[in-house]
Amino acid sequence: MRKVLYILLLCTISCQQVQTQESSDSNYVTSIVPKIKHYDKEPMYFLRLTQSSCVFEVLVNDFPVEKNYELGKMANAIKINDVILQSGPQTVTYRLYPLGDLMVEAYDKGETITTLLKNTRMTIEVIRVDDFKTYSGFDDEHTVVLHHSPTKEGSHEFEGAGLPYYEHTFTFTAEVPYIHKGWSDGQDLTKFDKKELEEKVIAYCNRYKSLYENKDLNTIAKYKYNMELRNSKAKYQTKEDVQELWDEYKKIVLMDNKEFQPLEDYVLSFYGNGRIVALRHPSREPVDYRLRGESALWFLYETEDATRARFPGIFLYLPKGEESLDALRMIE
Repeated sequence: MRKVLYILLLCTISCQQVQTQESSDSNYVTSIVPKIKHYDKEPMYFLRLTQSSCVFEVLVNDFPVEKNYELGKMANAIKINDVILQSGPQTVTYRLYPLGDLMVEAYDKGETITTLLKNTRMTIEVIRVDDFKTYSGFDDEHTVVLHHSPTKEGSHEFEGAGLPYYEHTFTFTAEVPYIHKGWSDGQDLTKFDKKELEEKVIAYCNRYKSLYENKDLNTIAKYKYNMELRNSKAKYQTKEDVQELWDEYKKIVLMDNKEFQPLEDYVLSFYGNGRIVALRHPSREPVDYRLRGESALWFLYETEDATRARFPGIFLYLPKGEESLDALRMIE
């Protein structure tokens, strides 16, 4: 049996909101770069994550930024400026899940673990670098918050021991030199008819899939423009960073032999405190471990040594003032 490798692609593309900016190969980079403002000091925020006896997902301001469903621990801190829209209080939420069959698969012993263990631990360090331009390593990092998962009163036992799922949220304060609208003006989509909302999101995904199948690189780039512009501004990116992003788009969109898979076995998922909606494969049991937590829209493609997968994620919102779900668009 061919080995199937699943590789996450956080490639959020808008399939409805047409931007006015041009985005051809020759000017996509030169259009974005001049709009990236640079500052005397460019603060950057990171999360450093360490878990024990569990797998996890982490959200910042109720938007997914990281997940790890394997036994291995993460080595590097992750940037989170792209989900910090402005200065002020920010939230960090982590969701912990049992190990399932990971110990059996890794060591060929033990049994399926269906609840969180007494020794489950999650540690999250929120880090600030005062000026990312001069960042050179640990000496430039300042700990804003060091959070440890709670324990039961009077003991060292994890507060969520025995549960099949555990969630906790804490806050920190960020100071950034920019203000981005993003999805902050979005309507609460949990208040709309769920069936109609799901139908509109499915239709949106199918329109996007058609663009991808037709290798319509320029249209995809136009739809994605505002989101990538916001991300580039938040991370103070260089021309080389933006060029690398564009090159990756070309590689993926122009790829031959993309075999899109059926939209099925998904969960209608809400983020951004109800302002964002997406179709995702479930994280909680029962799950398909190859697809766990990924976008419901995905395709297979062949390489020389394996069949691989890409998961172009779509996160949608509905700006205030819009009355119809036909106006759903990609987050900005």
